[in-house]
Amino acid sequence: MSNQRTRQLQKRFNDIIHGNVKLEQRSNDCRLFLEGLCVQVDPVKCANDIVASRHGLPALQQTMRSDLRTEFLNGLALNVLEFLLRAEMGGDVLNSVIVNIVDPPIFWNEFHRAFESGTLNQRAQHVFAKVLSYLLSMTSRDTTTYRNLAGRPSILDKLINSDQQQVREEGYLIKHILSTNGITSSNMADFDFVPGGRHDNDFVDFREIAILPTTDELSSNKNPALRRASYLDDPEGKKTRVADYLDNTFRLLRDDMMHELKEDTDIALQKKQGRQRGLVIDGIKAVDIYADPENRRTRWGIMLQCDSDFPILKGVRDKDRKRFFCDDHRGSRMLRHQSLACLIGDGAILGLGTIHRDEDLLAKKPPIIIFQMEGQISLSKALPQLKTTKHLRFIQIDCAVFAFEPVLKALKRMRVLPLSEEILFWEDGNEIASPPVVVTRITGPLTRNPSIDLKPLLRTPHSIVLDVSQVNSLLAGLNQRVSLIQGPPGTGKSFIGALLAKALHMYTSQTILVVCYTNHALDQFLEDLIGIGIPRKDIVRFGSRAKPALEDLGVHNLGRQGGKRSKTDWAAINQMRHNASVHLSKLQVSFTTLLSSQLSPETLLAHIKSKDPEFFHAFHVPDPEDMMQFVGRKGKAVDETFLIRRWIRGKGPLMFKFEPHVQAARRIWSMDKNRRQLKVEEWRSDILRRVVADLCTAGEQYNNCQDDLSRQFGKALAEQLRTKRIIGCTTTGAAKFAKDIRAASPDVLLVEEAGEILESHVVTALSKTTSQMILIGDHKQLRPKVKNYALTVEKGEGYDLNRSLFERLVLKGFPHVTLSAQHRMRPEISAFIRALTYPDLKDAPKTKNRDNIRGVQSNVIFVNHSHPEDEDKRISDGADGGATTSKQNTYEVKMVLRIVRYLAQQGYGTDNIVILTPYLGQLSHLRDALKNETDPILNDLDSGDLSRAGLLTDTNSERKKTRIRLATIDNYQGEESDIVVASLCRSNPSSSIGFMDSPERLNVLISRARDGLILIGNSATFEHSKKGGKLWTDFLNLMRKGGYVFGGFPVKCEKHPDKRRVMELPEDFDAYAPDGGCTEPWTLLRGKCSAGAHTITWQCRAGRPSDCTQCKSEMNRLKQLAEHDQKVKEEREAAQREHQLRMLELEAKLRSERKTYEELQRAKEEQKKKAQRALAKYLVRISVQMFSVGVGPLAEFSATLPKSSLLSNSASLPRIVSSDTKISRYGRGNERVSPQMMETDATKLAWLRGRRLGYGAAGNEGYYE
Repeated sequence: MSNQRTRQLQKRFNDIIHGNVKLEQRSNDCRLFLEGLCVQVDPVKCANDIVASRHGLPALQQTMRSDLRTEFLNGLALNVLEFLLRAEMGGDVLNSVIVNIVDPPIFWNEFHRAFESGTLNQRAQHVFAKVLSYLLSMTSRDTTTYRNLAGRPSILDKLINSDQQQVREEGYLIKHILSTNGITSSNMADFDFVPGGRHDNDFVDFREIAILPTTDELSSNKNPALRRASYLDDPEGKKTRVADYLDNTFRLLRDDMMHELKEDTDIALQKKQGRQRGLVIDGIKAVDIYADPENRRTRWGIMLQCDSDFPILKGVRDKDRKRFFCDDHRGSRMLRHQSLACLIGDGAILGLGTIHRDEDLLAKKPPIIIFQMEGQISLSKALPQLKTTKHLRFIQIDCAVFAFEPVLKALKRMRVLPLSEEILFWEDGNEIASPPVVVTRITGPLTRNPSIDLKPLLRTPHSIVLDVSQVNSLLAGLNQRVSLIQGPPGTGKSFIGALLAKALHMYTSQTILVVCYTNHALDQFLEDLIGIGIPRKDIVRFGSRAKPALEDLGVHNLGRQGGKRSKTDWAAINQMRHNASVHLSKLQVSFTTLLSSQLSPETLLAHIKSKDPEFFHAFHVPDPEDMMQFVGRKGKAVDETFLIRRWIRGKGPLMFKFEPHVQAARRIWSMDKNRRQLKVEEWRSDILRRVVADLCTAGEQYNNCQDDLSRQFGKALAEQLRTKRIIGCTTTGAAKFAKDIRAASPDVLLVEEAGEILESHVVTALSKTTSQMILIGDHKQLRPKVKNYALTVEKGEGYDLNRSLFERLVLKGFPHVTLSAQHRMRPEISAFIRALTYPDLKDAPKTKNRDNIRGVQSNVIFVNHSHPEDEDKRISDGADGGATTSKQNTYEVKMVLRIVRYLAQQGYGTDNIVILTPYLGQLSHLRDALKNETDPILNDLDSGDLSRAGLLTDTNSERKKTRIRLATIDNYQGEESDIVVASLCRSNPSSSIGFMDSPERLNVLISRARDGLILIGNSATFEHSKKGGKLWTDFLNLMRKGGYVFGGFPVKCEKHPDKRRVMELPEDFDAYAPDGGCTEPWTLLRGKCSAGAHTITWQCRAGRPSDCTQCKSEMNRLKQLAEHDQKVKEEREAAQREHQLRMLELEAKLRSERKTYEELQRAKEEQKKKAQRALAKYLVRISVQMFSVGVGPLAEFSATLPKSSLLSNSASLPRIVSSDTKISRYGRGNERVSPQMMETDATKLAWLRGRRLGYGAAGNEGYYE
């Protein structure tokens, strides 16, 4: 539109609203007014002008009613509404404008009818949905009319099932508003903080939120409902604080998961650039349901058959395919069990789910993948599209959902928060409650005499005398219901934890749940517990990846010790399996129906009979008269589907057009073909939704049966867990195995490294029986890791997800005890953390007077350089301010390689050295450089990070190499080494140091070394940093003050101490210290070995040997002897365990056989009693009959009785008079009683009951009893 035209329209609009020009009824004038409204610059000012002017609102109302044709609704009317809704300021101004358009509802009625009939275009549908949600959100007006309209299925269902994301989102908001019974937010600007209505997985109750996102949630750009941490400190929110706390904890943790998940799915859909980390399979199809009711662990899934074979299987023989997936490292890492996957159809996400790994199906030709989806919403949307989608892709998503899911599920289950008085409601001045059980046998003596030896009290292998801070820590842990013990680096936090566990184990009957962040830390702590004297039989460990020495503690071993199940248990199990089979049959029927190609006319008729009866009557084929038959063209007989088939094809009713019911349905038969097809599609969609609903219901019921089976089989495990006193697991394991752990009813929660564990992980480890919590950690070291930088303390948005419970309570003022003596670092190193972080830290005696590091001029070195960093685009360091790339520095990599080689030449083994770096990119670069000479060893956390980035390649080779440890700073917290070599990586003119501005990260970095600390970095970059400059300036000034800053790596010759050199470049090592010495003519040096037992010699240039040949030989001999003794011991212990296991099995078998025998005996006795009662009744009845009629000779019968059966006293028994007459049977005629029969019955009776039959005094009379 030209500028002149725009100005003319603007003038016309302003003239009308100000009354300068009268608005005529002609449609052209109305159109010009509305066009003039749409070309206004500012919608807010436009709305204000309309309301402020006396003529504005009437003119707008008149013009919006001037034309109600579909073209107007899809054109100018939608432009006007779209423009006005951009005002977004809410309040009475926009309310007045919108209400005047829709009330009286002349325009509005036509607008919503057009939406219901499907005549609005896509833009108009979206505008209608926005106007409706706006009307429902008004707080100053009665919205009843609009609520009634929105509640119609023809409106709400159409909105929610729209193929437009924006329309669906408005539909979810409308559905949410309707569910709130008229309560809406008074401040639409505050909408982000109100849960519910953003998409189909956003609810007010967080327990209704599916853990895995729906497709609409993944596509939504709306911010989630999150509260800031300060909200929970609001005094006015005390009544709902626990509920609000659980709600926000869940939402924050889930949003952290969603951050990485959305990033990966955006890359999969090519919405975002990045490296696809997971496996991508093009061309798959759904073929069947996968389920196994016999296997209690298996939930149902969809079998997806690949169109072609996996390329990785090329060259693998058919018989070896399964072995490849089970044993080969390439195949075993492919499509890992329970890893996340995404199903994409025609370029759109159909749903997320997990992989159920079945090697037999993967080995088929073509392979079959089991895809499991959960959540009614996701399933109901994904399943119909399996039928209609032309091209399916399967993408594995390398997101660690398994680390989030157990904790999120545990939060959903929580209704109360144990220890909430301390966790949420503690205030300064409150008294800290004592635990239900106080170990006075330890606290009493320790309080009276803090220097007491704990060996006799705790029965430890060695003498234990604590310092003052250790005593206070131990007393706090035993006397307080919730205790915080801060342990700076090297102060022995785990030692105090082990003492606390030993005291509680010895002097109480309580069960202790020990939780650590990593498997490595858990194993170390369990070894400490065993070392301090806690029996192995009292400990159980959940989770995998345990050290070989702790394998026997695994929970999986308990299953082997369980006894046999009773008949009642097996009956319950069989019933559950039967129920699962029933639901499985329904599931398979529904799935087959879903995949069937076409819905028959019969199916359509059956559906519309109840859902659309008007159409059903219109398609009714009348019965012919006089036994005749209707026939169509070509003489084909007419069946009940004749009319509906013709209607679907756009044809008329032929010979039935004059039938009354067809005449009455003229509107139906006059519909054009397009409208008919839309109606048929509506019916088909309804039928499909019903089939999917049936399938989802059957699937849910099947899964419930499988869960019930798991619980039934888990009862035996629960019984065995109750016999354990120490339960160890990681934080993820505590949530994953929560049901089993709850069955053990732990009383005490002991958390190691609590400062680096998310608060959500700690609170989900609490159970209803938990009455005491001990947190051991250090809030001045690294915080817990999160994926979404926006949620961190460092970002400063106030969400504080990575603030641990330990840190939060300390900052709140909750009393805590700090350990004060460090036993790790030599004084030159501990001086740094003392000056920067821990002013009261003391050095234990054993840290002093250590040998200097050989071959270098100082035990602490900062190699200062100006070589620039590089950017590594292959991987991202999310913790580095949410960066999408990582960093590396080639110069530092080369220097690290030469320094490590030089230290090896001085006699230091690689087990004495660790290489640290802050960045994953540099870690990968270092690993690639080192693997030619050594075998770089990464911990599980770093391996996982590099693996997800696709940078973890196999370094194995046939040649055995020396191993060296390599780690990022963040993943080395809690560990230590003799010598630390660290590459700081950052070196740039802008002085950007990223997350290295963190004092916690620097604290961890400089506190890992026992004897030697070597840092390589650009001091200017760090000191001139905007955010971390002061921190690094303080640190580097301490370095300069000690004389530790060099322009390269400072070496010296051990033989010629005056021969010193600073190696500025990696090449300098070859030039000036080729063999670890100097360039002077070599001489033979002599000295004592490190053990001081033997004399050794070496050449100056070769460097002092690290090993003494004689010591090594003796060590090998002792090692072989120890290995032999250990092997004998292990074999003996294994034999004992096997013997004990056999005995347990025999005992269980004997108990079972004894029980079976006893049950059999009881059954026999019961059978005898039943026979006895029956025979007794029979004989008594016959005898009574005989007695009543007074007939029947008993002489013959009595004579046949054994003499032993005679009774000595028969006087009191009733008599039966002898007679030769027949016995009367109550009108049934006379029958002769058989003496043989009577003899048999009487004998039986005597044998069964121990009763006797005898003769009368005269010998011819009988009596009975």
